[in-house]
Amino acid sequence: MSLLPNDVLARMALDSPLLCDALSLARWSAPATPVTTGGVPGIDDARTAISRFSLWPNDLLGRPADRVTWLGGLNSAADVAHFVVPWSAALRLGLVRIDDSLARPAPDLEHQVRDSERVLGWWFQEFERTIAQARGDLARPESPAPGTTGPELLPGVLRFLYEAPDGHRPDLDTLSEETLSRPLPAGPPGGTPETAQLLLHVLWQLSDTGAVLLDHRPSTAPDEDRHGRCTVELTALGRYGVRRMLLEVGVHAPIVDTLAEACASRFLDALAVLPYEERLREVAPWLDRRGPAEALRQIAAVVRGPGLALRRWVGTQVLNTTSSDIEPQLRAMLCSPRPTDSSMAAVVLLSSGMLNQRGIDHLLAAHGPWVVIDMVAAAMAPDDSDLSAFLSSKGSPDVERMLLTDPDPLVIGAHPDALPVLEALARHHPDHDTAARSRLLAILLREGN
Repeated sequence: MSLLPNDVLARMALDSPLLCDALSLARWSAPATPVTTGGVPGIDDARTAISRFSLWPNDLLGRPADRVTWLGGLNSAADVAHFVVPWSAALRLGLVRIDDSLARPAPDLEHQVRDSERVLGWWFQEFERTIAQARGDLARPESPAPGTTGPELLPGVLRFLYEAPDGHRPDLDTLSEETLSRPLPAGPPGGTPETAQLLLHVLWQLSDTGAVLLDHRPSTAPDEDRHGRCTVELTALGRYGVRRMLLEVGVHAPIVDTLAEACASRFLDALAVLPYEERLREVAPWLDRRGPAEALRQIAAVVRGPGLALRRWVGTQVLNTTSSDIEPQLRAMLCSPRPTDSSMAAVVLLSSGMLNQRGIDHLLAAHGPWVVIDMVAAAMAPDDSDLSAFLSSKGSPDVERMLLTDPDPLVIGAHPDALPVLEALARHHPDHDTAARSRLLAILLREGN
């Protein structure tokens, strides 16, 4: 297997939800934040941090109107898992120091953040802790039944994902059948909806570390399994973590340490955290191993689905460097029934300089809304901290003309990231009219669902 360079893995670790939130809270605590005897900030400070870093419970993510009421009903920061989990991680890792009931960032925090080995050490500590403490008992009895806790479920799952071929993304039922050999209290070995539901429960907990990527589409029909459709992918960080765990118990785990050998998903995710100039240096060796047509096929296969806008956008940058060699394939891909494929081909062709004005106008009319949503989704950091600057920059898309002028809610709603993008535009777009129209379209999409 290949493993990405440590500096790339460290950047990925800093972007993982748990470590990103822990660092954000550590920096937020400056110059000093009063804490209780339990080491937790007071409720007023916690409310500020929750709002600033969007540390909302999952059931409030799409309900901004209910957040004020929910915040007002809080009695303690310890009641909010999305706040207290990263805050506790910041304390464990030494990102925050407490003296005389005041929390402050570690004095050398910014220096430590630039040390790749230190960052990976932080990440691995939380990765191991999450595995050790993940719970799989959905009803949470005091004494969960054997086989229904994270420490029992996760090791076999992670080993299976680690040893699977590059790009393998099994679903929950396959994981159940392949990794669970003994019966659980819910039923026979592997393959039952109850087992898959348990796996989904613990994998969601692990996903906060950035070790696994879940493509989850919940069940909508009464006769479907409760967990719906979910595929699981071990990320580059996950491979690093599992390999490190194997080495610690004496298991040989050789690697080929080069980006040129990485599969398409890990290659694109690695490029996403590199500065633009460094991306270009890594592209040529990767393309040389595959050739333009095979690179297009591999990239298209790993950019489908929700939450992958940044991977798609980086994929178009890779393909831009060889667009003249794959023009026939790109034009054929425009007719693909998969919107991710056709819109990616459109972006590459629009950037290629091979189209006349009529061709440009035709592609923008057909794919403009999807492309704009993808661009904004790719620019959205976990806390939207860079979005305002992106929307004000010279290269930002014309949201008003391409997305909001005579919008078709059905077309726009087909994009898996449409609703979070519209809500982000409503909060951050510098033009008040555009922000208001984005908010209205978001309401229409929510009501339509």
